[in-house]
Amino acid sequence: MPDYVDWFVNREKQYQGFQKMLARETPKTIMLVEAPADMGKTWLIQKVRHHCEQASIPALHVDFRDRRPHDYLSLVRLARDQMGAQYFNLLTTTINSFTGVNITLSGSGQGSGSVKIADISGSTVQAQDVAGRDIIKDNQFYIQADSDMARRAAEGQINDAFFACLATLLEEKKQAVFLFDSFEDVTADAGRWLQDYLLPRQHSRNLPGVLVIVAGRKAPTLAAEMKDLVAKTGLDLFTEAHMREYIVERRKIDGLDLPTIFKTSGGYPGLLAKMADVAAMDTQKDEDWL
Repeated sequence: MPDYVDWFVNREKQYQGFQKMLARETPKTIMLVEAPADMGKTWLIQKVRHHCEQASIPALHVDFRDRRPHDYLSLVRLARDQMGAQYFNLLTTTINSFTGVNITLSGSGQGSGSVKIADISGSTVQAQDVAGRDIIKDNQFYIQADSDMARRAAEGQINDAFFACLATLLEEKKQAVFLFDSFEDVTADAGRWLQDYLLPRQHSRNLPGVLVIVAGRKAPTLAAEMKDLVAKTGLDLFTEAHMREYIVERRKIDGLDLPTIFKTSGGYPGLLAKMADVAAMDTQKDEDWL
């Protein structure tokens, strides 16, 4: 794992809250982490992700800073691929039934003509095309729909299949975690999937064992009736003691003017990390390549 796991400092309240949620010692199943830039939100998300990996808890991790045009289809595909594709064959079959490719070849002159390859994604061959441990292959095409009504019908059936597969996964794994970082950069379509599909199922408790953690400079606005399920938290600035723990004990960097670094950083974890990175580079021995 990257060094951020070993460098984790002073977010224990939130991390312990997550562990209580996992242990079902609280009715909370949604954690919203709202804080300004450079406050360590990603550190917390990555710490939780590492815990899930170590405990073999299926988890979806999405960082909306990747600037991908996320929508419901990309999110359910990511969840399938990160949580275990073998549990989501129904989802993949459903996706394949609504996606396909149309190719038209045309030309002029003697012997020319037009050939159209129709949508073949719903064929028996596609539905039975498996890879590895009986995992159905996704054709990776986009939704082919002739109208908004047809597109909405496809969306509904694909999401129904996804959550049916997730319920099957939970029967065996008992728990699953959804991690969303940098929510301020969420696309409209991805935000709608959270609000229209995932979070309502949390509210209705249709997915026992599922936890949702959203971190960002802003948090999603949830319905008042979901209040009992939500733990909303901010993140504090580092104290000088936290700064010393991070730089000296975790990063193993000596010889720095720590009071000046602390004053300059203002206690922002992200700024401290950048300053520590520069200091670490300065202390590395130059390569003898001349």
